[in-house]
Amino acid sequence: MVLIKNIFNLNTVYIIAVIIALGSLLIPKGIELYNLQVQGISYVANDVEKYHNNAHPVEGEYAVTIDLSDLASNEGKVLFDDGENKIYLSEVIVHSEAEYEFFFRSRGRYSLGGASLVSGVTHTYYNGGFNSSLQAEVKASYKGETHELSPSGSSGLNYRDGDEFGFYLDFTDDIILDLKEEVMVDVTVTNLFVNLWAKKTR
Repeated sequence: MVLIKNIFNLNTVYIIAVIIALGSLLIPKGIELYNLQVQGISYVANDVEKYHNNAHPVEGEYAVTIDLSDLASNEGKVLFDDGENKIYLSEVIVHSEAEYEFFFRSRGRYSLGGASLVSGVTHTYYNGGFNSSLQAEVKASYKGETHELSPSGSSGLNYRDGDEFGFYLDFTDDIILDLKEEVMVDVTVTNLFVNLWAKKTR
């Protein structure tokens, strides 16, 4: 009877030890997964001890046509899509008859292994601080005339899967828009960047 009790006690100790060992492995991983789902790319980007960070330019120019006579129709028009990263028009706002503002939304991918985001904004960790900087250059063509556009602003990694950046579309006094007809403006974007975060190997 004493022998059976001792075996039972040993089995209990082994089971408890296994539970503790599994818990010490699974609980931190579970916490990591939870934080990743809540914070998204920014969770990876802010963990400089575990992830390398790099940003490099994307070759080429990318275009989208904005319809100023039907602003809502522009939402969702795709500027860039490589299957994992996507940039699309999220909103076009009218400020006056000659001034508009439009925003691009960038969406990337993320996991505990790392993350990627193609955007007009670079997100880098430099000199002990996190820095987001708008790099994209945008031109707009209307009726044969091309104009460089000025940026209206950009966000950090404010969304779980990416960021946002915007530009002003200003028309000069000699251009009169007739919004009763279709007003199509071709917008060309260059100097996009791919932001990469890769897990460090110990």
